[in-house]
Amino acid sequence: MAFLRQKPTRVTIVLLMTVVTLGTSWAGTPVLTGRWGDTWSPEQLNYNYPSKKSRGLVVVTFSTICPLAKRLIPTLNQLQHQYDKDGIQFIALFPNSMDNLSEISEYAVDADIRFPIFKDDHENPWYQQLGMTTTPSVVVLDTRAGHTESRVHYRGQVDGTWFGGGINKQNHDFLADALESLRQDLPAPLEETAPSGCKIAHQRFYDLSDYKNVTYHKDIRRILERSCIECHREGEPGAMLFAAFDTYETVASMSQVMLSRIENRLMPPWHASTDLEHFKDGLKGDIRLSEEEIQQFRAWVDRDCPVGDPADAPTPMERHAVDQWQIGTPDLVFQMPKPYKVPTDRFDQYHYYRIPANFSEDRYVRAVELRPGNRAVVHHMGAIIGSSSMEDLTPNQMLLKLYGLTGEKIKKLGDYIPGDPFNAHVYPDDYALRLPAKHDIYFEMHYTPTGREEEPDQSQLGIIWAKKKPLHLLETQVFNRKDIRIRPHDMHYEKTCYYQFKTDVKIHALAPHMHFRGKDFTLYKVHNPGTPEAEHQLVLKIPAYDFNWQRTYEFHQPIALRAGDALYSVAHFDNSHYNPNNPDPETTVRFGLQSEKEMFNLRTKFERVDLGS
Repeated sequence: MAFLRQKPTRVTIVLLMTVVTLGTSWAGTPVLTGRWGDTWSPEQLNYNYPSKKSRGLVVVTFSTICPLAKRLIPTLNQLQHQYDKDGIQFIALFPNSMDNLSEISEYAVDADIRFPIFKDDHENPWYQQLGMTTTPSVVVLDTRAGHTESRVHYRGQVDGTWFGGGINKQNHDFLADALESLRQDLPAPLEETAPSGCKIAHQRFYDLSDYKNVTYHKDIRRILERSCIECHREGEPGAMLFAAFDTYETVASMSQVMLSRIENRLMPPWHASTDLEHFKDGLKGDIRLSEEEIQQFRAWVDRDCPVGDPADAPTPMERHAVDQWQIGTPDLVFQMPKPYKVPTDRFDQYHYYRIPANFSEDRYVRAVELRPGNRAVVHHMGAIIGSSSMEDLTPNQMLLKLYGLTGEKIKKLGDYIPGDPFNAHVYPDDYALRLPAKHDIYFEMHYTPTGREEEPDQSQLGIIWAKKKPLHLLETQVFNRKDIRIRPHDMHYEKTCYYQFKTDVKIHALAPHMHFRGKDFTLYKVHNPGTPEAEHQLVLKIPAYDFNWQRTYEFHQPIALRAGDALYSVAHFDNSHYNPNNPDPETTVRFGLQSEKEMFNLRTKFERVDLGS
């Protein structure tokens, strides 16, 4: 117990959790952290599959601020591609303490690092065990006979490019020569070269002198109320998966784990950013903590979590109970015709249910909320507008009927995705969705069995009518690409897509969607697409796409897009050993509705406008 009362840093907590989980001591073994917050020992970086086996690890140290490391990325990408088939794997290791996971992931996207990225263990650094002192530097480990840090095939520079930035005309392909010799089972021509680059900054320092009086009731509770309690309360995902932050005792006991997640920007879960120069007010509902709030939390943990005076606590925000309608009392509730019990022995299931509406005239909807009957089995659900019909169709036939070939036919009222506040949405005055006359509602239900007997699901849709025909009519368009074919073990499969509208539009909200292999997603607004005069503006960047935290991103100021201009997305998928969400790196992945297959689509909420000349 005395050990638990210490103030370990982020990685120490990971070590403690690992000891509890596995029951074995990892003393001396570094714990590396991947882009999604997943943890690995160095030995786990090696793989052994029927079609692909490790023969060598190439560990390259990086920093988000080192110019030499960035200059060498094209060379490193090329070498990874060249030797990938030989089982030689590159690893980007970030040892500097000031680099958090969010910054590392964004740097990897911007700099186009195409191999796996990891943050080093602060308490037990791997780079020190490998004898590395600068960024960039390289260590090539020969892993043919198993993993050990002592079997170094080469250590040093990449190619003679030096920190001063000059151009050396001589041929110094140190790393390439070492990899070729490893491939041929020969000694390296040169086993070690002197490092050149930016000194690794292992120590981290925080000035907490301005936060001596931080307490739970006066400061920490305010942070939790704004950014955490909505999800970490009874009945919500954060409470079910981690803890409900409803007492001082719970928060204090979890504080070191929470600090680890906060410092790496893994919590609160907010994965996207936008270009504030062009979209000045940014995204609605941004729950990320400010640097000031992170410092407050850091100082609170550092001072053993003082409780403070309950009289200083903020007034709790008014929230509807989980079992109540978040939009208020609906005017009308649509419900599945009968409960459905999800079998325990199937992986993913799609079902479609027609819910009769068939009004004689158009109706306008100002508020929408989709509410699953059993959250444990509802992966997501959609409320789709379709023509009134009694056809008995299979799920694939229904998908084609409602979506069309590329998603061009889809008309949605709303969606339910766990953790997305947009599930229950009240639109501003004079904004509404249209439910056309002689149309019905179709529930699209994606069920994921839990492996045990669960209560049946009977999901609902609640709506509140607009009091009059709105000035701003909102629509949904889903853009979709189905030509997906990801090879086994492909770490960086790229897919791009242009999205265009037939008229001028204002886009109010966006929701990218991929499955388990989704790695990152970037969206641009393009003026004069496909021409030499094309201009790109960043709209949305998600450096670490997380299938478990899908979100609809709503803009304070809608995106004005003229007919003929376009949105352009660039996404990457990771079907490798290094994706902790990957069901099977050995399989070829194609388009499909099930989560083990893949999708690449973008849901937009927009209105048609005339932007003038």
